[in-house]
Amino acid sequence: MVGLTLYDVLAIPTTASTDDVRRAYKQKALETHPDKLEPTVSEQERRAAEGRFRNVCEAFEVLSDPVKRKAYDDRIQLAQKNKKHWDEQHDKRVKTREEWARQVKERSEARMKERADFYENLKRIKEEKQRYVEMVELFYQELRDCHPEWESRRQAALQWKEMAEKGQIPRRHTTRI
Repeated sequence: MVGLTLYDVLAIPTTASTDDVRRAYKQKALETHPDKLEPTVSEQERRAAEGRFRNVCEAFEVLSDPVKRKAYDDRIQLAQKNKKHWDEQHDKRVKTREEWARQVKERSEARMKERADFYENLKRIKEEKQRYVEMVELFYQELRDCHPEWESRRQAALQWKEMAEKGQIPRRHTTRI
């Protein structure tokens, strides 16, 4: 079958007569009419009931008119014939979507791997920089140990710089050549 048909809405067989359609409509209209609902039902339930009632009315309108019913039956038969083609098209679309989703997932995983590699390289660079700083500090410490006067000159230069920044040294001593 193609899905829910107007015959299913009225719960009648496709061979039902016009009188059968009318009787089924009256019964379904009484069952689904929105005025039969309790006054306390929610707005959403009321709209759903109105939709079901509209479906019943539409089914009666089409199935009670022989010309409309013939056209409807022809469309249903065509749909049943084309169901195989539609299913093939649906399967093709599903496969296409699955392939697209797979490609998107692969691209996403590749970006995540690139980002992880980037951060790993960044971490490695920081570690190398830290080792370099430690190596340079060790080198300077060895030089200071060999030449203690360098540390006293360094301290004097730092004090001079600090005084210059505070403006405690006359301008002529702070000018650069």
